[in-house]
Amino acid sequence: MKIFKFGGHEVPFSDILNIRVSYKYHDAEIYVDLEIQGGGIISLNLPDSLAFMDEFIQKIREEKNIS
Repeated sequence: MKIFKFGGHEVPFSDILNIRVSYKYHDAEIYVDLEIQGGGIISLNLPDSLAFMDEFIQKIREEKNIS
């Protein structure tokens, strides 16, 4: 099971139900909110949002077989 680690917390990817991405193009910022099982929402800071998106994009590439 793959786990996303941030700020001393660990969230299994299987527990993530949905994500919401907010961005500020001109400020070069992107923020992710994770909706997890049990109804919780985790709002990630900028560094953790980038780390999550890196892993999420890699997951998409692997599942869709895109190099």
